[in-house]
Amino acid sequence: MTAPPPSGLDRLLSDPTRLAIMSVLCAAQWCDFAFLRDAVSLSDSALSKQLATLKKDGYVEQRRTYAGRVPKTSVQATGEGRQRFLGHVEALRMIVERTRSPQTG
Repeated sequence: MTAPPPSGLDRLLSDPTRLAIMSVLCAAQWCDFAFLRDAVSLSDSALSKQLATLKKDGYVEQRRTYAGRVPKTSVQATGEGRQRFLGHVEALRMIVERTRSPQTG
């Protein structure tokens, strides 16, 4: 008999791209858009779409500044986004631990 999945799994973070984005953002304060794009190997438009989804659900916030006329976008995980990410990671860790030491019975 298999145990039910642990609580704490986050449906939004089940997408590997959003999980990768949040892992980068949770390791930093504010992250430059271009750095994040390169770190997760996405195009500008693909990253923008994923960030819009994460922003809509309260995982990230964005800040736009200008150097002269050149816009610069920075992103950070919100407190709630960090908590959800860490809860999701812990739930994944529990799944992995369960497979390392199968319970007898």
